Amino acid sequence: MSSYQSNQIKLINTSLIDPHPDNPRKNIGDVTDLAASIKTNGLLTPLSVVPNGERYRVIAGHRRLAACKQAGIGAVPCFVLNLGPLQQLEAMVTENCQREQLTALEEADAIQGMLDLGATTANVAHRLGRSANYVRDRAKAASIKTEVRAVRDDFSQLTIGQLVAIARYDGQPDRQKELAQAAGTSNFDYILRNIERDENDRQWIESVAALLVEPDNGINLIPDPEKPYSDPEWRYAGCMFPSTGTPEETIEKISELNPAAVSIHTVSQQVYLWTRIDKTADAEKEARRAAEQAERDARQHALEEYAAASADKRMAWLHGHLHGVKRDKLVETTARLGLLQIIDPDPPGYTQALSTWNDKCGVEQFATISGIEPERALAELRYHLDEPDWAVWAVQILAARIEWFVAPTDWTTVNDTSRRIPGYYQILQDLGYTPTDDETSHLDQLIAAISEADSDENEEDEEDNQ
Repeated sequence: MSSYQSNQIKLINTSLIDPHPDNPRKNIGDVTDLAASIKTNGLLTPLSVVPNGERYRVIAGHRRLAACKQAGIGAVPCFVLNLGPLQQLEAMVTENCQREQLTALEEADAIQGMLDLGATTANVAHRLGRSANYVRDRAKAASIKTEVRAVRDDFSQLTIGQLVAIARYDGQPDRQKELAQAAGTSNFDYILRNIERDENDRQWIESVAALLVEPDNGINLIPDPEKPYSDPEWRYAGCMFPSTGTPEETIEKISELNPAAVSIHTVSQQVYLWTRIDKTADAEKEARRAAEQAERDARQHALEEYAAASADKRMAWLHGHLHGVKRDKLVETTARLGLLQIIDPDPPGYTQALSTWNDKCGVEQFATISGIEPERALAELRYHLDEPDWAVWAVQILAARIEWFVAPTDWTTVNDTSRRIPGYYQILQDLGYTPTDDETSHLDQLIAAISEADSDENEEDEEDNQ
């Protein structure tokens, strides 16, 4: 017999007995089978009740009372107890825990009710036979607001671990609701870790901010600029993250770096470091940049002009002199130009079939060299392949394809195309072409650059082989 029970049994009409409003168990469940058993065998275990004016409230036996009323039982035996509000709640919690396990939330609300009535954590723990931490965890769970509990119908079925995790973010209902919705799914731990990290970061930035406002730290704290990358006075110089260290360590590192100023960016939870803009120095730097860019533009323009002029000169010479070259020399040139284009398969355009002619691969250059419409080129070549002058047409097409590939940058950058330029010029000179002094100068520079690149490549190969 419980210490709260009486050995005095009284027969009381069920119509005078009410469920206790503070009963921890909110859902007594289906009592149909229990009602059938009581109707057949009678009520074997008396109810425990307390007086409530002219009526009574159940302390132990809420399911039995509901079953008796369902079975139409008029009067039932009851232990009538004389208990205060705290004792009533203690008795109900103890009875429910002994007979049928309460949900973690039901138990939490009941324990909080006991604490609200003046019981201490130690008293409740002793009465329930639990540890003080057990009681404290459930008191935390009981703090979860109704609006959070309402996010799911089965909220009362959550585990105590899930409830404590949700309760940890009291005052942050959005986070609590997010956790509540994820409870019981594989995303719960992931979301919880993210929230914990965000919370740690928030606490870190708040602590750093508190240290930065101290007057004796020697750090210039300024409002966070609205446009951090275009502020007229300050230039962004880095930032401090929560991973930098503890708030105290972060302040030490800031002091060591000695920035002109710092600001607190609460959105990103970072401390921004700033240097003061030197407008005179910036103006000078910008002037230097502008001058350097102008110089680069001038060099590029000069290179483009040279490339265009040299290409025009080469193709004009080919147009005017090819028909005067002996047939044997043209046949030899055809072979050399063909080999120049296929000896290395890069770039791919060199080894593409003549069908690429229809994709504008050298058609404009061919028109300049031959003096006829580009669309006629293949037809004319096929026609002339059986004619004595076929070699002229072959040289025109092969030269046009090389001319198409040569870009201004190929004169200053070592690549697959630029490596062919000296060989191309040698073929043209063997036909009688005379380079200008400007062409010779550019050729010498290109050959030197190719030689240097080859030397560097050989050195790298030797190092790799060692």
